[in-house]
Amino acid sequence: MPDKDNFNAVIVIENHPADSRVKISEDNVIQTLSSRMGTGGGNVPLVMSVDTSHADDVVRINETVGSLQGRDYKGGKLIMEENAVVRRLTPMECERLQGYPDHWTDIGEWTDSKGKKHKDSDSPRYKALGNSIALPFWQWMAERMVAEYDHPVTMASLFDGIGGFPLVYSRAGAEPIWASEIEEFPIAVTKYHFPEGEEE
Repeated sequence: MPDKDNFNAVIVIENHPADSRVKISEDNVIQTLSSRMGTGGGNVPLVMSVDTSHADDVVRINETVGSLQGRDYKGGKLIMEENAVVRRLTPMECERLQGYPDHWTDIGEWTDSKGKKHKDSDSPRYKALGNSIALPFWQWMAERMVAEYDHPVTMASLFDGIGGFPLVYSRAGAEPIWASEIEEFPIAVTKYHFPEGEEE
C-alpha cells in the first residue's frame, strides 16, 4: 500500500491527450493494466522512472500537482516524482505485472487462423496483456483444485486469452487439452506455448 513517507510502488499511468494520470482506489490499491492498453489512440501503459544520477530523489504524494489537476480526479491523490521521467512500460514489464514469465507474448512473426502472416509488434502484446488475467490468484486456486483429485486432471480453457489458465493449471499438475479464443494474436500465443493442445 502507498505510504506518504516512503512510496516505492510500481505505478502505471494512464496516457490521456492532455496529461498522464494515476488512479489510486480508496483502499490504496494502484491500478495495473486495463483492456484498453495497446488499442491505439494513445492507450499505451506508462511508468515513472527515477533518474538515478540524483541521490536525493524522492517520491511525494500531494493532493494537487500542477498540470495534473483535472475534473476527472474528484479529490483523488496524485503522484509527483522529482527528477523522473514518464516512459512507456515495456511489454515484458506488463507481463511481469500480470504474473506471466518474461517474454511470454514475444512470439515473433505469427500466422493467424486464415493463414495471414503478421510481423512482430508490441501493439497486440499490450492489448492481449491488458485483456488477460493476473496469474497469482489463479495459480493459488489451480493448485488447490488439482490437489482435490486422486486421479490425473485435464482442463479446458474457455475465453482463453494468452494461455493464462493452461499455464497455471499445467504448473499445478493438470494437463491442458483444449482452449477457445476469438482474438487471433492470443490464439497464436497459446498455440506457441501449448502446441499439443487443441485450439478453437
